Amino acid sequence: MSNFKALISLLLFTSLFTHTSPVFASPFRPDPLHHFRFYKGGYDIRNKHYWASAAFTGVHGYAIAGIWMIFGLGFGSYLVVRSFNGGFQPFLDHPSSYFLACFALTAMFILIAIIFSSLILVANQSSLHKSKTLMDTIFGAASNMQQTIEAVIQGFLKIRTLLQPYDRQTSELLNQITNQMRKETISIQSFVGEARQASNRAMKTVYITNLVFVTANLVVLVTGCVILFLHWHPAFIILIVVCWILTTVSWILTGFDFFFHVFAGDTCAAFEDFEQNQNSKSNNGIMSILSSCSNLSTSDKYMAQIGYTVHKYIAESNSQITSLAFKMIQPNDQSDDSFTIQKICDPFSGPPNYTYAPGNCHQDAIQIHDLPSILSTLTCEKNTPSDICKAEGKFFPESAYGKTMAYIQSIENLIATYPDLQSLAGCTPLKHAIADVATRQCKPFRASVKLLWASILTLSIDLMILTLFWIIKAYQEKGRHFSLCSIVPRNHQQNL
Repeated sequence: MSNFKALISLLLFTSLFTHTSPVFASPFRPDPLHHFRFYKGGYDIRNKHYWASAAFTGVHGYAIAGIWMIFGLGFGSYLVVRSFNGGFQPFLDHPSSYFLACFALTAMFILIAIIFSSLILVANQSSLHKSKTLMDTIFGAASNMQQTIEAVIQGFLKIRTLLQPYDRQTSELLNQITNQMRKETISIQSFVGEARQASNRAMKTVYITNLVFVTANLVVLVTGCVILFLHWHPAFIILIVVCWILTTVSWILTGFDFFFHVFAGDTCAAFEDFEQNQNSKSNNGIMSILSSCSNLSTSDKYMAQIGYTVHKYIAESNSQITSLAFKMIQPNDQSDDSFTIQKICDPFSGPPNYTYAPGNCHQDAIQIHDLPSILSTLTCEKNTPSDICKAEGKFFPESAYGKTMAYIQSIENLIATYPDLQSLAGCTPLKHAIADVATRQCKPFRASVKLLWASILTLSIDLMILTLFWIIKAYQEKGRHFSLCSIVPRNHQQNL
């Protein structure tokens, strides 16, 4: 049974996982958590340094927000000082066209702000849905892989139980393999849990932050429209302060959404890189979970070796069965030349690939799952004379029955587990998931995130201009009297 031991040894490849190597790393991405040194850790959503370096890409938005807030504080302080020194005189009298133009421009920028606020709501909902679908695809595949490993472990445990009374060395080897695979199962479970939690937290943060901001912004815009027609000057001052704060928050969100845009690009770049270069020797894994996937050529080599070992074991078993049968029956007559023995079905093709092909067995071949019942009818009991066994066609010795049955059932369990081994060797679930993400999901995902960032950027610029127009309107209407819902002051109305 040395061939079976060799087969078990070959199965170790399913539990040998390589180290994680970076997939996507920008050489121009400082890490604020590491003294602003360049981040080189690759795409790893469990790594806080990756998140810090990615978030830092939105520094332009954060910087403009800081400048705008400082400018606002300075401008506000200047107004307070001037108010204590006599205040401001109202603007000189202007023609009604001046008021109409200012009103029209203010209304236009309010309309633009409402339009892009609506676009942000649409893009925000779309990006949440697409990012959730993408992550569920990957994490679902990782969970399927975990279940496959657990199924293989259960198959190995059955084999170990069968062989333990007859082959302790192989049983111990199987015990080591299952322990190693359990560790990898825990590792995958830990990865899925941590990565899912991190990605869900990031997605919800982006979604809720944008939603709250846009909702508040729409309320302020509607309020501004009312104030624009009521001409209540103290409300203009409050509106300017609120708009200034909202503009600051908007620029912060511009940087934040740009970081989300970068994250989407990193994610898709990693998946597309793996999809295009998964067979290359220089290919890097995209996540630590992908380190469990062997190189395709290596996997084919190992699976061919497993097929060869099972193929050789069944061939030798068929040879031994034939030899025992002829030895017990000893055909000497001419009529015995037609004596034949049914062979065990070999589910693996011949050299050089030894591909698993259970449908290639001959119709009269004995199936692996039929061997236990057939073997019991061919076993000669220990106290039965050989002549009687010969007459009854029972040529298999009872002393070898238990051990042989254990190995036969082990082979049966191994063959039943083989499709799962193939799936693990080729990393089939993850590769299918990555292919789906890279070819079908990435383009709309990046488009929705880009629309979100572009919309918030446009809104931020619009709010800056709109805030300046609110200041102009406040100065324009200071000390003047307007009729309800009028656009120009009363004195201009009287002159018309």
